[in-house]
Amino acid sequence: MNNLNFLSEFGLNDIQIKIYRYLLNYQFGTIEKIKEDLDYSYAQVRENINLLEKQNFITSSEGKPKTYFRTNPKIVLTEILKKKNNKILEKINDLEQDLKTIESEKGICTRNITFYHHSDINIGLEYIYNLMGKTENEIILSSLPPSVLKKLERALYRAFLKGIKIKLYYSKLDFDSIENYFGQITDILKNINIEIIEISEKSCRFVRFNDLIVNEGVILIDYYFNSVLFIEDSCFHFNGFYMPNIAESVKKMFEAKTLLKSVEINPDPVQNILNLIKHQPDIKTRELSIKSSIAGTKLREILEYLTDQGLIKEEKIKGEIGRPKKVYSIIE
Repeated sequence: MNNLNFLSEFGLNDIQIKIYRYLLNYQFGTIEKIKEDLDYSYAQVRENINLLEKQNFITSSEGKPKTYFRTNPKIVLTEILKKKNNKILEKINDLEQDLKTIESEKGICTRNITFYHHSDINIGLEYIYNLMGKTENEIILSSLPPSVLKKLERALYRAFLKGIKIKLYYSKLDFDSIENYFGQITDILKNINIEIIEISEKSCRFVRFNDLIVNEGVILIDYYFNSVLFIEDSCFHFNGFYMPNIAESVKKMFEAKTLLKSVEINPDPVQNILNLIKHQPDIKTRELSIKSSIAGTKLREILEYLTDQGLIKEEKIKGEIGRPKKVYSIIE
């Protein structure tokens, strides 16, 4: 099989290219089989194979578990090229119009840097959620208040499923009143593949904001630089803009700090739930939640997904009192 790295130009990441190469070689496969052969987690194969199917690189059967098949590469790639060419032509037309505007009017700023300032924390977080949803390479965080990390956890989890590299730098000098910061953040981020790096110097810096001296934390999302202004666990302002040079220099600044320790959290919640059900047939939802430390909506999503894939079955058993209890077993 020829080198397929050129597919990155069509928006495919490394995991998707390897899965696609596998299906080109073997013609078909299930998530479980691909996971075993390529040595990825179940969640990573599921997320990326679904994205391949959305882009029509592959198709799937109706049965359970689903079987995935390659489609004709020439047809798929030709269609994508047509769409790309159309978009490029639109951009060329837009550029031509912009040049005409600049040439015909005085005082037009030709340097356009998108940025935002939000003292409304929810609006600022919404902006960051959108950026994390579009990230293609990596996310780097400096010390951030635990309250902010809790709100970012869901978006970071989705990025992890896409295969995005995530790092968090922190220092014990960043917070005075928060005890065991490392313990708090590892508990918040326990379901995400993330490298947590402790450095000796401060990872955030002091800045002046509204006549206050506050901490400025950083969220780098590819080439988007986002700063978070906070005092201890209280966050009150977000700034952000697209600036590749500054993002790259900040990344190098972190890498030059004095490393004290580096810990990688590498969970796979889907595989964790599957293993628990394998080792304890007819396990109840409450027991699954306690043993996996996954609860609520996230646990329901995983159980529904495993049921839809035909990997587990759900049954209801009547108890002496109350509503029937749900139990789960592996489908042999």
